[in-house]
Amino acid sequence: MRLTKEKAQQLIYKHLIAQVLRNFEIQDGIPAGCILYGVPKDEPCWTARIAPEKTMVGPSRIICISKQTGRIIYDGFTNEE
Repeated sequence: MRLTKEKAQQLIYKHLIAQVLRNFEIQDGIPAGCILYGVPKDEPCWTARIAPEKTMVGPSRIICISKQTGRIIYDGFTNEE
């Protein structure tokens, strides 16, 4: 099987949509023990921790939104202290 660019796009889109459909909670501020590179710990923001598709050990995906601007200031994986 040869994977075309179009099929790869479909697979990635499906994977990303599956991540959004999982439950997540919005938290005020950066979760205790999390290090978000480039975001100060006292940044006024809302964060969502996106659970992995499968139970596994490792970093969590965090999306952080500035309360002041409404812009996403972090979308990635976190290192935990």
